Amino acid sequence: FFQAEDGIRDSVASRGLGDVYKRQKDNVTSELDRVICKNLPVSGSHRKQRICRTKLEWDESRRRSRGDAQYEQKLKRTTGD
Repeated sequence: FFQAEDGIRDSVASRGLGDVYKRQKDNVTSELDRVICKNLPVSGSHRKQRICRTKLEWDESRRRSRGDAQYEQKLKRTTGD
């Protein structure tokens, strides 16, 4: 086994510090996979509920909500309510 400067043991001979940095890139989660927790109000309650999702899931939820709101506005205009 070979030992890198950071103490990580590797069965493959290192070709230099570039290998260490490449491995670190692989371990870093992407921005969209980052978990974000929010305390959101619960209907009919004074308490808030903690909901955790990835950034990608929050973005998708926001996109769906905006699409629903636009659909409701369009529906109101066509029915005249």
